Parts: sequence; structure tokens; C-alpha cells
Amino acid sequence: MKQIKTAKQLTFTYFSIVAFAIIAFHFSMFGSMIEGIERIYAENRMIKDTATAVNLLEGSSMVHVFIPPFSDAYVGKESIPSGVVLHANMLYGEPYELDDASDTNLEMFSMRSKVTINGQQKDLYLIHYDEIYELTEVEMFKTQTTQLFLSLLLLAVSLWVVMRISDRLTKPLSQLSSSLVGRSPDNISAIELPEGATTREIHQLVERFNGYQDQIRSLIERERAFNRYASHELRTPLMVMKGAITLLGKSDSKGFLDRQRQRMNQACQEMEDYITTLLSLTQDEDLSIAANRSVEQSELEHIRQTHLGYVTNKSITVDLICDGQVITKLPVPTLHILLGNLLKNALSCTDEGSVTIFVSDNTVSIVDTGCGLSGKPGGESYGLGLMIVRDICAKYNCEFSLLDNDTTGCTAKVIFPE
Repeated sequence: MKQIKTAKQLTFTYFSIVAFAIIAFHFSMFGSMIEGIERIYAENRMIKDTATAVNLLEGSSMVHVFIPPFSDAYVGKESIPSGVVLHANMLYGEPYELDDASDTNLEMFSMRSKVTINGQQKDLYLIHYDEIYELTEVEMFKTQTTQLFLSLLLLAVSLWVVMRISDRLTKPLSQLSSSLVGRSPDNISAIELPEGATTREIHQLVERFNGYQDQIRSLIERERAFNRYASHELRTPLMVMKGAITLLGKSDSKGFLDRQRQRMNQACQEMEDYITTLLSLTQDEDLSIAANRSVEQSELEHIRQTHLGYVTNKSITVDLICDGQVITKLPVPTLHILLGNLLKNALSCTDEGSVTIFVSDNTVSIVDTGCGLSGKPGGESYGLGLMIVRDICAKYNCEFSLLDNDTTGCTAKVIFPE
């Protein structure tokens, strides 16, 4: 398996490649510049010396003349010394370095020109060598050697600075990686910000990780809540159904059988509503595409009638007062569970008096005259009922409050979003 490099190693590698590429490019450009300057200088010098050579050869029979201080002129190729080997394909008026076969280790230039001497056109070959320029070139290369040493020193210092910066930037990321590797799969607590995390990206990364942790924790809590709600809330209608089934075999009275059948239908409907609601609480739904609906008074009256069985052997009146319209996205089963749980809790806390359902525009309030919050009854049903209410309100963006009244009892209020 190919080894994956760390951020520090990649920084070192990339910086080194770029640095050496810059140095190589610099010296390549320097060498090309020196060669170009030398060629331009030689060309201009030889053009001038060619004119001088023509003046010196005019009116004489000489085939070789020296043009001080650096050039020799030869008339015709046959007059050139045997140790000088010219470029194979010389063009007129262009400078060329001597062929490598020449008997010299000096950097000499040659030029062929078509000139008129003593009234005849002849080929004039100029051989040029500038010792001073060669010495200057050597000195320039020595200077470049010093610059190379300084460049390498600067490269080392720059690399050290870059590695320090890289270490400072990548150390928090390495600590975060080590922290995540060391965490157990069951650990969904918030991730701490690594020491020395000074960059915005590290902060955003940790915040995003913690956001995912919160989502996972929320999903787990919703799954646990579903199991907790289902195990308790479905137990009651099942017991009602079992009791009704047992009683069915004890009487043949039509009225008795109808009552038991009604109890079983009500229990089945309650189970269906709970299952639909609890499943919806564990799912992510796009509420923006859900349709609004108006809650009719008959629906609220049905909820009231369904829970009148909780007032058996109690001196309690349950009233419904409608003074407005509720428009909501809550499905019918979910609304029944929401208001039904609030109504059941109000009836459980009230031994005598009244429980009133007040309906105004997008607001439902359930007011009781019971023991209030300070004297609330114990038991799992009371707490679980309010937990379901809060979960439903949180999902559908409703505002829920439960406050003591000024005199007796308390008021549970749900405000539906407009």
C-alpha cells in the first residue's frame, strides 16, 4: 500500500521542487544571457573589423591581415590556417563559433562576408577572439557562484521558516486527527478545539464535526424516545383491547357488546395515531412542502369526547370554547396526540373543578383547576406525555408553554406558526 505523506512532508517536497526550479531557471537564464551578449558583441565587432580589413587589403595582394586588437581577416577559405575548422554551413554576415575539431580550446567566432577588394568580389573570413571578454565572463561566473551559495543559504533559511509555519498550521490538524482516532465509536460528545488552533478553517472544521455529532446525538435520542414512548403509550390501548376481548365472552347483551367493540375501536385508533406520530418524529420531513389545513371545531370536539373517560369518578367538567381558527401543518393523528396528551395531563392533575379548552387564532390553551406544577402527580405517564408534546412542537415549529395560574391549576398553551 502506498504510504500517504503528511502535510509537513508535502510542504517540504513542494517547496524544495519550486525553490530548485527557480534556481535552475535563474542560472539557465544567466547562461543564455551571457552567450547572447557574447554573440551580439562578437557580431558587431566583426562587422566593424570587416570594414577595416577591406580598407587594409585594398591595393595590396595580401590574403591575411591582423585587425587590432582581437581579429584576423583571411581572403578566401584556402588562406585560413589548417588548425581553424569553420562551421559547416556558414551564412554570410552571421557569427559562428569554430567547429569543435579546431585546434584551439578558446571560444573564437568566425564570420564570412562577401566583399570587393581590388575590383573583385571575394569571400572574406574574419576570426575573432576577445581575451578580455573571456576573462570578464569568468569573473561573472565566479560572481554567480557566490550568488549560488547565497541563494542556497537563503533557500535553507526560507525552508526553515516555511517548515515552522507549516508545523504551526498543521499541528492542530494533527492533534484533531489523533483525537478522532482515539475516540470510541460510542463517544458522541463534543470535540474540543485543538491547542494552538488559530486558523478559521480549523474552527470551522471542529464546528462542522460538532454539528454532525449533534445530529447523530439527536438521531439516537429520537430513536430512544421512540422506543420509550412506544413501550409505554401503546401499553394502555393494548390493555384496553385485552380487557375488552376478555369481557366479550361474558355477556351476549347487544348493548354490552357494542360498548366493548367501541372501546376496542377507540383503542385501535389510539394505537394507530401513536404509531403514526412516533414514526413521524423519527423521520426528517420537508415541512415547507406540507399543506396547511384548518382545524374544525368538530375535530376538537372529538378530542374532547375521546378523553371524557378520564373523568370517571371525578367531579370535573370538560368544556370547549372556540373563539378563533387554527391553521396548521400538523396531520390529524399528530394533532390528536398533541392536544390529547395535554388534556390527559390536565385531567390527571385535577380531582375536581374544570378543564377548559380555549381556541383562538392559531392558539390552543388548556386551563385546569388542579394541583398546579408544584403539586404535579408522579408517574411515567405525566413526564412522557409532555416529552411527546415538546418533540411534536419542536418538529412543527410550535411554541409550547406550561405555567401556573394565578389562583389554582395551570395553563398549557400551544401557539401554531402562521
